[in-house]
Amino acid sequence: MQTYQIEHDVPMTHRVSFDLPPNSPVGSAKIIVLFPDSPTPSEETQPRFTNMAEYLAWHDTQPASGRSPEEIDRQIREEREGWSD
Repeated sequence: MQTYQIEHDVPMTHRVSFDLPPNSPVGSAKIIVLFPDSPTPSEETQPRFTNMAEYLAWHDTQPASGRSPEEIDRQIREEREGWSD
């Protein structure tokens, strides 16, 4: 199997066109498109708070997890039981 690696920018139209080397075989081929992993959120996109009042105001706008305190405690207990000594 022959492999050619071609780097190309994907435009807003999502259409990509490229020429293969002249000595490339003709016929059936598999084309694989690899995108880089999504970047992890940078510190700039993470909420920053200068005091507790700012944090609490932000916290009040966040949706509830939907779990009871007992469910959270059970998950913590199960996680701790899985730790090796």
